Amino acid sequence: MHGLHELIFEGRIMEYSKLSYPDMLIKPSYDTIQDDLLVDFYIPVLEHAKRYDRISGFFSSTSLAIAARGIAGLIRNKGKMRLLTCQKLSKDDVTEIQKYVRHADSLIGEKMISEMDDVEDAFKRDHVAALGYMLQQGYLEMKIAVLYDTDAESRKVGSLKNAILHQKIGILYDSNFHGISFSGSNNESATGWLENIEEFKTFKSWKEGQKEYFMEDCDRFERLWNLENDKHTGMYVMDLPDAVKQHFLQISNDFRLDSISTKEYLKQNKQIFFIKEENDKKEPLSLYYYQKCAVNQWIENGHKLMLQMATGTGKTRTAFGCMECACRDIKSGLIIVVATPQITLTRQWIKDMEKLQLDIDEYIEVDGTIHDWRINMRKSLQRVYIGQFNHFVIFTTHDTASNEDFIDILQTYGPGETIFFIGDEVHGMGADKTRNALQSKYEYRLGLSATPKRWFDDEGSHLLEEYFGNKSFHFGLREALETINPRTNLPFLANYYYYPCFISLTDDELEKYRELSQKISRLSHDKDSDLNELRTRFLMRRAEILKNAENKYQKLHDILEKLGPNIQDTIIFVSPQQIDKVMMILREHNILAHRITEKESQHKSNKYSGLSEREYIIKQFETGSYQVIVAIKCMDEGIDIPSARCGIIMASSTNPREYVQRIGRIIRQDGHKSFATLYDVVVEPEHDVIQDDDLKKIEKKVYEKEMARISDLSKEAINRAQVVCEVYQHR
Repeated sequence: MHGLHELIFEGRIMEYSKLSYPDMLIKPSYDTIQDDLLVDFYIPVLEHAKRYDRISGFFSSTSLAIAARGIAGLIRNKGKMRLLTCQKLSKDDVTEIQKYVRHADSLIGEKMISEMDDVEDAFKRDHVAALGYMLQQGYLEMKIAVLYDTDAESRKVGSLKNAILHQKIGILYDSNFHGISFSGSNNESATGWLENIEEFKTFKSWKEGQKEYFMEDCDRFERLWNLENDKHTGMYVMDLPDAVKQHFLQISNDFRLDSISTKEYLKQNKQIFFIKEENDKKEPLSLYYYQKCAVNQWIENGHKLMLQMATGTGKTRTAFGCMECACRDIKSGLIIVVATPQITLTRQWIKDMEKLQLDIDEYIEVDGTIHDWRINMRKSLQRVYIGQFNHFVIFTTHDTASNEDFIDILQTYGPGETIFFIGDEVHGMGADKTRNALQSKYEYRLGLSATPKRWFDDEGSHLLEEYFGNKSFHFGLREALETINPRTNLPFLANYYYYPCFISLTDDELEKYRELSQKISRLSHDKDSDLNELRTRFLMRRAEILKNAENKYQKLHDILEKLGPNIQDTIIFVSPQQIDKVMMILREHNILAHRITEKESQHKSNKYSGLSEREYIIKQFETGSYQVIVAIKCMDEGIDIPSARCGIIMASSTNPREYVQRIGRIIRQDGHKSFATLYDVVVEPEHDVIQDDDLKKIEKKVYEKEMARISDLSKEAINRAQVVCEVYQHR
């Protein structure tokens, strides 16, 4: 071979910035059983092509519609397609070709040409006119191959064989003269790429062992393309003017399915191609003044910031404000939203996003509960890679975002994309097992947490601060309680009453508590690592005594009696050991309640009207069907239930994040909440029974931590003064 084929192997580089084929992920073979032929292969290689040579048994302009982005890329590259096919075409395509031959100078109206500023959309709307446009502008050169009886005296229509050209070869070249050939069973039509069970193999010009096969495909194409009349095979190849003049083009009804397939494909992918039309039904994003300040600070800090905002003050909506700015700044990019391990919070993000007019083309939910998440993520990022999506959102969890497979897929399919990383409840990502999610390649970063400082983990806290630009935007509990929302004329968060409810340990519990305290005291000064581990176990066992103290149940009875039978909108926070007994107590009081633990399914089901079991329970609570929700720790972070207005803490740790999150569950404003109420059942150790001075010091430290929690929770309470007096009596 010579000409273009020689230049391929000389490695000549043209001045062209498009992606080269060696940089792309091109498999040795493709089939419709496991691959999306359009998305995985055809569109991406076509979009970066400078020339496309094709032999196809059948051709239909429907292929221009379904591969519109790829064809648009070929045109933008000032490339060219050479097509050799048989004489059987659809009626519309025959009519368009005849118009091209007879009226080439005035074929395409001004409307079509003006619309070529958006080639891709124009091709989807009218693929037949697109065929005429490509012929007229020289982007497509087309020849017709017919078979005739070799013993016939002339090549007239009546002497044509019923047989047709049936070879199927494609050869593409990028602007650096790297070539790919493919050969197999698929025609150049919508059904060939979409409907039929097809397969083909690929050969690359730059790969040893494949170059020879690539060259054979090139030679085969050139031989047939330049063939005029081969009496041995009875094949006659002619250009379009000759085919039209000699009436060789035949209208075939076989392309009816092609038209149906094309319409169905574009309809199914409407959310990909025409999603902006649906934005009219959504509300524009509006932000409060403090949320706008946060967005501006994020921009000023180089698109890195920690949002340290009280629960219920709109961290998520502020993040959407940053997302809106990022979409304006970045022509094409990924947005990764990393929620907590709970799918419920992820879906809450999705639900909130779907209401807003944001420049988001598509999103995907990726987490360990979805079996095929790796495959789904690869396919979605391939669509980003070929340009089907400009702004694409991945919703995932802390664990999945730190997974090596997740990171490798991003690296493989999105190395050139700008990535905006949004970490919700980001304090969890400072842990050793999840900090891998904080990748340096994420250029835009936003962390969300009411309490980002990690408990007893200065290293993890510093890591988070540094990763998010060493700057935080603060809008705390006090500001939210004192600032009036102009929409509701109420504070952004509901003011609340806080009632600490003191109990004592039983004699048995007190004895176990004392024994563990003595053991802890003896081990406190020992540096041996094994003994230190033993001390930690003793500390945890002692904490369990406080957390699950028996007298808490009687205190719950008392609180429920006070609230009365019409109790509503109440969340009771319990430990796993308490939940069964608390549910039994609620039944004794004839209160309708449901538990929420990690066991309730988070997968959508027809059984729950398309909701997950957990979402269904929350909805029943919001509508009043359940008076009370009894929740283990899974309700602490992020779940938005504005209707809740009363909380009872039966079990709590001394970690500020836990109790701050819990008060956040009940003071979220729903537009009608004048105030909320929080009951906190607190164990008061009896210091008088402890004689040992060292033990007294330990008990004092433990109780001081409990008092610190009471102080924090009561600091902004309506009845702050009353709580201070009561606490003073219990010191």
